[in-house]
Amino acid sequence: MEDQQRSNLYNKTRKVHPKKRSNILFHFLFCWELPVVIKGWKRDLSEDDMYDPLRETDSKRLGDKLEKLWKDEEMLRKNPSLARAIMTQFGLEFLLYGFIYFPVDLVVILLQPQFLIKLLNYFVPNQKTTSQKQALIYAATIVLFSFLRVLFFHWFILQLSTVGLKARIACSSLIYRKSLSLKRTTFQKVTTGQVINLLSNDVYRLDFVFAYVHFLWISPVEAIAAAFYLDLTLGHAALTGIGFIVVCLLLQTLMSQQIARCRKEVALKTDYRIRLMNDIVVGIQVIKMYTWEKTFIKLVEAARNLEMKKVAKSINLRVVNNSLRLLYTRLSIYICVLIMIFNGVPLTSQYIFGLVNTYEFLKISAIIYVPLAVTLFSEARISVSRIQKFLLTEFEKPSELAKNFRQTESVSSVYLIKNDSGLKNKPLGVFLDNVSLKWSPSFTCNTLTNVNFTANTGEVVGIIGAAGSGKSTLLQTILKEVDAQKGSVEVNGTVSYASQDPWVFPASVKQNILFGEEMDAERYRKVIKVCALERDFSLFPFGDNTLVGDRGVMLSGGQKARINLARAVYRDADIYLLDDPLSAVDAHVAEHIYKECVTGYLREKCVVLVTHQVHHLKNLEKIYLLKLGRIEEVSNTNLELVRIKKEDNKTMSEDVGDLQSNHIPLEIKEHRSSNSMGRKIYKDYCLASGSWCKVFLIVLMLVISQALGNTVEYFVAFLVNLKQDITFHTELKDIFTVNNCTYIYSSLILIFIFATYTALRLLTGFCVQAARNLHSAMLINVIHGTMEFFNHHSSGRILNRFSKDLGCLDESIPLNLILSVTMTLMLAGICGTISILNYWMIIPTIIVLVIIVSYGILFQPTTKNIKRTEAITKSSVFTHTMASLQGLTTIRAFNGQKILQHEFDKHMNLYSSAYYMMIALYSTMTFWTDLTCVIYTSLVIFSFFIFESMISEMYVGYIGLAITQSISLVGLFQYGMRTWTELDSQMTSVERVVEYSKLSPEQDTGTNTPSPDWPKTGKIAFRSVSMRYPGGSSPVLKRISFDIRSGEKIGVVGRTGAGKSSLISVLFRLFPFHGHVIIDGIDTKSIPLAILRSKISIIPQDPVLFLGTLRQNVDPFEEYSDSQLWNALEEVELRGMVANWGSGLETIILEGGSNVSVGQRQLLCLVRAILKNVNIIILDEATANVDLKTDEVIQRVIRRRFQDCTVLTIAHRLNTIMDSDKILVMDAGTIAEFGPPQLLLKNPSGQFYNLVKRSGNKEENVEPGKSAVL
Repeated sequence: MEDQQRSNLYNKTRKVHPKKRSNILFHFLFCWELPVVIKGWKRDLSEDDMYDPLRETDSKRLGDKLEKLWKDEEMLRKNPSLARAIMTQFGLEFLLYGFIYFPVDLVVILLQPQFLIKLLNYFVPNQKTTSQKQALIYAATIVLFSFLRVLFFHWFILQLSTVGLKARIACSSLIYRKSLSLKRTTFQKVTTGQVINLLSNDVYRLDFVFAYVHFLWISPVEAIAAAFYLDLTLGHAALTGIGFIVVCLLLQTLMSQQIARCRKEVALKTDYRIRLMNDIVVGIQVIKMYTWEKTFIKLVEAARNLEMKKVAKSINLRVVNNSLRLLYTRLSIYICVLIMIFNGVPLTSQYIFGLVNTYEFLKISAIIYVPLAVTLFSEARISVSRIQKFLLTEFEKPSELAKNFRQTESVSSVYLIKNDSGLKNKPLGVFLDNVSLKWSPSFTCNTLTNVNFTANTGEVVGIIGAAGSGKSTLLQTILKEVDAQKGSVEVNGTVSYASQDPWVFPASVKQNILFGEEMDAERYRKVIKVCALERDFSLFPFGDNTLVGDRGVMLSGGQKARINLARAVYRDADIYLLDDPLSAVDAHVAEHIYKECVTGYLREKCVVLVTHQVHHLKNLEKIYLLKLGRIEEVSNTNLELVRIKKEDNKTMSEDVGDLQSNHIPLEIKEHRSSNSMGRKIYKDYCLASGSWCKVFLIVLMLVISQALGNTVEYFVAFLVNLKQDITFHTELKDIFTVNNCTYIYSSLILIFIFATYTALRLLTGFCVQAARNLHSAMLINVIHGTMEFFNHHSSGRILNRFSKDLGCLDESIPLNLILSVTMTLMLAGICGTISILNYWMIIPTIIVLVIIVSYGILFQPTTKNIKRTEAITKSSVFTHTMASLQGLTTIRAFNGQKILQHEFDKHMNLYSSAYYMMIALYSTMTFWTDLTCVIYTSLVIFSFFIFESMISEMYVGYIGLAITQSISLVGLFQYGMRTWTELDSQMTSVERVVEYSKLSPEQDTGTNTPSPDWPKTGKIAFRSVSMRYPGGSSPVLKRISFDIRSGEKIGVVGRTGAGKSSLISVLFRLFPFHGHVIIDGIDTKSIPLAILRSKISIIPQDPVLFLGTLRQNVDPFEEYSDSQLWNALEEVELRGMVANWGSGLETIILEGGSNVSVGQRQLLCLVRAILKNVNIIILDEATANVDLKTDEVIQRVIRRRFQDCTVLTIAHRLNTIMDSDKILVMDAGTIAEFGPPQLLLKNPSGQFYNLVKRSGNKEENVEPGKSAVL
């Protein structure tokens, strides 16, 4: 029900964004965010609380514009540049905000120090030049300058962060649109994991680069202006600090370049790791059944170690950058003081603290923002280049078919003929003339050779052939998915397509069928009827509004196939390309679909039908046979075809689903923890890095570093007082000579540098270790997690933890943790120093701290909620993208790109609404923090006037130190609050990773290790076995008991939902069950899972191949020699084909095995079973989607290679089980019949008898399979 509600999440009407209703004053003061803050304080926020996105952040509008600019770049420029397209779209807005902010910032930097000098002059003993009235004016002006800088800075950052957000949305939309046009052959270079990484990591480098890159020109201009002004007012010695800025900037520029290079290397390593994780998530059931968990864990850990080496290097370089930020002002003043001492220049408070004020401004602008801008710019440049490389990848160009047709305004999923005479006069149909092509340039042989093919309107044209003969490639050629290298392909008319691998996307059944088409109730009803979906809909919990789940997890294979077919048939097209739609359904259902749909409902259309069930083709006038890429037309009376027909038995297990309570429940909502997360997650993070002793040592070193920093500053004020005020500690003047002062000052500086660098290195190592350990724990627990977990969590959601959340742990959290801790200690040091120097400020300091901490407490729940919502809505973007990439051919065949783009935009708009709220919340909190600090600065300054007569030792050096320290709080406090709040919200990523690292693993209670040759005989006994899927209300197996003798061949039949697949789950212990399964006298519950599963081999219905070499797919442990691999390939008759691939065993298998046919994938799975060489073999409808030649190969291997093994075959074709020793008939979780097939066929009232009767000639079926070879 929760997931059902989620389906409406993106379509519901949302509240108008509060920013649209606020006036300009509320904009500048960020008051429009306060209602959101209050709401988040009172209760948890969710996706339902998000507002309509602002028009300026609308995904479609931004994507359309950038797509147009990018197309202009590709067409009009020799070297297209994505960066140029982005700047064309957003450059004017970007420059405008910079030029508005710059003059305000420059005036404050130049004039505020001068007013401070004049103010301090008032407190110099015996001065006569500055009156109290003038001093009060100077003080008020200083406060006013601070307020103006705060007001404009936060407005500036929010506006430019919004520009960055818009650039990221536009690029995300462009990446998705590009992914929909990728050629199938391109997936050797571009993987799903790479696309997800672009969307999860690379595009986010644009978020803040716009906000800070202005400082690359603002800071140098301000530094030059400040240098001239300081030289005029304070003399040449003041320029040494400016020179030190230049040195620091050069060092930081060099380090930023290194960081950027590291970032590029990290991105490549991350791509590879996410690709591995995508393979694991998609093929997890196969991995578990083959006990490959440890192998894949080692592969991912190896990839992770390579990645972390680059991450650690990047973070260490950033530590040096952070060290310079902490050291800059103190080192600059140190150099100035030494030069003044050696040159005999008097140390005055006006001079020193005027410099301090100027250098603090320049530190923020030049030392903090410039390196940040350089780093962000370098990383953004690399990310943009990666995105650009992806955009320039070979894509599916609009075919002549597409050029000759147009779309309707309602975003139809098919092409419509233009109203021109040229096309009107062409006959509708498909015409191929002498076509030759290769699937991949690496292939030594053509996939299709000299193919001549015609299909006219009103015809049903059959295509038959063995696995790998080129049937699906022929349809791909008609669809223009594969380019013909020779000959011509002409397709006249609108096209609809049903793929061999059924594709569904995470939505309702109805949405999958309509696929963007307008609802026509009558047509919809007819299509549902002819596609045999009526009964399924009556059993679904929400009818055709039931959600199919990620990758169609809620549907059986037959249901997916019929929904896939219904989508194609619902289109009112001229040409229908149906790629083997009958294989995955029951015999009478296949008969119904063929008669009512293919030759009935579509009788006036042009239908191209690929099928392995050749008995349906007896009435067709045109049949094509493909052999090794060559085509010939055969007669329906051909003797070979007749023999094939007799041996081709139809499916026998009734394929009507049962999505009721006894099945796996619908996908659950992503876990959303409440605000009570508290500090526990910090504890988990600390423990992940090691021990509490390590934490204590790091904190101690950081405190020592900060104490030394404050001591350095206090010593400067002490020297100023000693040299300027004759009444200050006269007894010490002889002790603190020039040389002694130099030695003491230099020693303090050196110790401070050493302590700071050591503390930050320890903290960095702490963060890197935490990221390593948390990833390892999450990886191990996810791979060893239950199948229930994978059925409930979408692949996009899981990959989000391993991509975005882990990326946050690797880079964002360490930097923010370092900044947060150092800023906290620095702020504590400043407030402590002010309170010591002016004890009247102790109470105001406490009050201000309480107010600012209250901001954090007030904003924290809302920011955490918004951050979680942002993470959850981001997962939906990834899930949608992954589903789209899995169905590219179908999407393009229906011209459904616009439909899915629209869905992507809805997902992106919800996500961007959450993200904008998050950055606006940061700006609101930091603005009010800075405003409070401005008030505090005014209290500090005016307190020296108010309590002038009460402060007995009011020395000007201490006054200057207190005022400059209070001014530095403006900007520093909000920066610290921002980093803490951002860190706190980013800890959501830690929480999400920790959640997965604490997943309950599969129950493995087995402690009995059998002998290495167990099981010797393969005897299996079920004793009162019952099983219920987690969350199901009724069992799928109900106290079943039966025995299988050694070496017996057992056929298992029954309708979908009868419990056939549940038997496999019990044998492999994929789900918990009651009762006992005994193999060779040993209860399987007593055997460790890894041992049990390694002793059983399975050939699954849906063959799973991973991106990698052929060798890695059949022998991931590298246990077998080349000769053993080649012999196994020869046994399944693939040796010749693999040899022709050129690279042999090192041939790259594309993601999902998309470059080999379904039959070839199944044979490669059979190779795994041959190599495994065990005594118990399970065939889970292994021949359901293969041609007769492949079926015969599989049956021959089973009879010859596994003749002494115990074999359980979940049947699809009757000829595959009719020579079995026994037939097990399942019905509603119970055993309806169990015995030899000859005996069961003697019972006219038996279920097996009726199944065979329905499937055709009973006598023919009883004979052992003699499938003909095509």
